[in-house]
Amino acid sequence: MKKILIISSLVIIALVAIRFSFVKVGEIQRNKQLMASRVPTVTLANVEEKEISKSIELSGRIESQDKVNLVARIDGYLQKRHFKEGDFVKAGQVLLTIEPTQYLNILNKAKADLKTAQANLFKAKQDYERGSELVQKDFISKSTYDGLKSAFDGAQAQVEAAKAQLAEAERNYSYTQVKSPVDGKIGSLIIQEGNYVSMASGTLATVVKTNPIYVKYSVDSKQFDELRNSGFLPKKNEKINVEIILSNNETYSIKGVQDFYDNQISTTHGTIDFRATFQNPENHLIAGDFVKVKVYSNQKDKALVVPQELVMQDAKGKFVYTIAQDETVVPKYFKDKGQHEKYWIVQSGLDKNDKYISSKITSIMPKMKVRLMQEEQPKNSEENK
Repeated sequence: MKKILIISSLVIIALVAIRFSFVKVGEIQRNKQLMASRVPTVTLANVEEKEISKSIELSGRIESQDKVNLVARIDGYLQKRHFKEGDFVKAGQVLLTIEPTQYLNILNKAKADLKTAQANLFKAKQDYERGSELVQKDFISKSTYDGLKSAFDGAQAQVEAAKAQLAEAERNYSYTQVKSPVDGKIGSLIIQEGNYVSMASGTLATVVKTNPIYVKYSVDSKQFDELRNSGFLPKKNEKINVEIILSNNETYSIKGVQDFYDNQISTTHGTIDFRATFQNPENHLIAGDFVKVKVYSNQKDKALVVPQELVMQDAKGKFVYTIAQDETVVPKYFKDKGQHEKYWIVQSGLDKNDKYISSKITSIMPKMKVRLMQEEQPKNSEENK
């Protein structure tokens, strides 16, 4: 009996041990599957070689195409202003009114004087034409006829003089409205309403043209020779593209075109001036501001590049993530020599066709295990038939 009980106990213990082993193996397999599901699956990309334009960076300054000082062209009291200081104004917009009453009176008198002169001319012409007929029939003397002709000529001259007086009166009356000659931004009013102004009063306000706008920069004579030999000076029908980097280190969204460089080197500074024109529809660029200017050559060189969105940076510098042999993440640092469009240009640290992780870079970190996404196997030739 004891023997049977011992055998039964051993069988039960064996069955329990087997069941426990199966459960443990199942747990291990589930844990492995769970861990495998937590390992990110990533893709790789190759360091590319692209043809990019050479570029140089210079210091520049934004300048308005036009800066117009508004002045009084007649004498009178500054009656009213029609703008707020700092407004954007349009060409032809009335900005100031100089008291117009006296100039309107002069204009009305000039109109009346012209009508009088025209009426006198009409009578003198009629008399002269009748006199021409009468003198031929000896009904009037030659001297009387000469007097009629002289009166007619005088009346014509008076009409011309009256027209000139009217034109001058109209011109002076038009000056009672001071208009903006350009689209731009107006500054502060220097002489306030109610003051007496004249041509001697000087600038009343200033309008600065804002769109398009210039960016000016310069290079020394040695740099100029280098630029001339490196495609930075335009040939016929070529454009030299220019970018600017604003004071907040953001690149202005609209590219400009280098459209002028001076014909002589400054004897004072030993530099030659360049100019690029930028569209400024939202008036983000302000005259007088300093910017970094990036000028692109029309000559292109091959260079290694990495997309900026796939590059990380820490205290050691810029890096991309790579995969080690044990399938862990390893950062690979490189030095750049600037940017081109959406790429960093590689100076050193990476070689052509080096592979780096091109997905999920924000959810991985060094030494983390990753899996490489398997490329889809090509179908065999039989299936392709």
